[in-house]
Amino acid sequence: MRLYACAFLLILSILQPCVGQGLLDNSPAALSRQDAGSNNIIAIVEDRVITREEVMREVAPFIPQIRSASHSEFEFNKRLNGYVNEIVQNMVDRELIVKDFKDKGMSIPESYLESNFEDYLKREFNGDRAEFLKYLQSQGKTIKQFKEDQEKDIIVGYMQNQKRQSVAEISPQKIKEYYEANKNKWFSPASAHVSMITLKPSMYSSLEENKKLASDIADRARKGEDFAELAKKYSKDDSSAKGGDWGWYKKGELNPQLDKLVFALEKGGITDPVVIGDMIFILKLEDKKPEGVQSIDDVREQIEWTISDMNAKAANQKWLEGLRRKAFVKYFQ
Repeated sequence: MRLYACAFLLILSILQPCVGQGLLDNSPAALSRQDAGSNNIIAIVEDRVITREEVMREVAPFIPQIRSASHSEFEFNKRLNGYVNEIVQNMVDRELIVKDFKDKGMSIPESYLESNFEDYLKREFNGDRAEFLKYLQSQGKTIKQFKEDQEKDIIVGYMQNQKRQSVAEISPQKIKEYYEANKNKWFSPASAHVSMITLKPSMYSSLEENKKLASDIADRARKGEDFAELAKKYSKDDSSAKGGDWGWYKKGELNPQLDKLVFALEKGGITDPVVIGDMIFILKLEDKKPEGVQSIDDVREQIEWTISDMNAKAANQKWLEGLRRKAFVKYFQ
């Protein structure tokens, strides 16, 4: 049974302006009304009109992703409807932010805008203006409209960054309070820093021959020969050039047989050769950390970023709500 119709037709049926009410009307009569006159308008922000076609262009590239994440037509329609509402609100807010920027008497230097445009051409089209014009045509835009959109994107990025910076400083007390209230987030299982030598059968060596070689390598390593140099010489895996260094692993991430042996070692210990299938492994425990809650110093930077992000989102939402209250915004149903 087909769960999804053609993406374009689905957008036509779902892209009915439902911001505010969040309701859908997919009846033939409603679809017919959408084709008439001002019903093509989704929203008006001050003197800026947001059309149905604009929203469709924004939503269309995400249809496959939304479809793959959905298990039924109902879920697909619900997800798509939610995404449409989000897109419309973002487009409205974008206009409000630009207006706020200009109301404050600020502007972006023309030289910066032109430089940004040229950088975009080089980055996305190798400087090929003909290809760029084809792309514009497919988007139904003129160069002027494209440059205006670029300017708006720069303004929005600048204004949002200013809001983030205004709440960026986090006191040590706030960090400590967040750490104490969320200690369960900082629990870390035991972990081990592992180096490994891997032997594989080849046209020059059988499994039995590799077993003898592995015993010899393990003995030499235990007697003090440098494990990293032995790995560079004998190991047949991607880490051999780095002296067999496989980095840190949390308990349970390695093969169960290897995991059990590694976490039973003391720092600097070396396992006996371990045969798994036709491969042989010799592991060295470089270092080990016990399980437990990470110290506040270990997670301070992460906590600071988390609190800063939370504060920035709250400040941004409060700011946008203020802009919406002061502006003329109308949604069409």
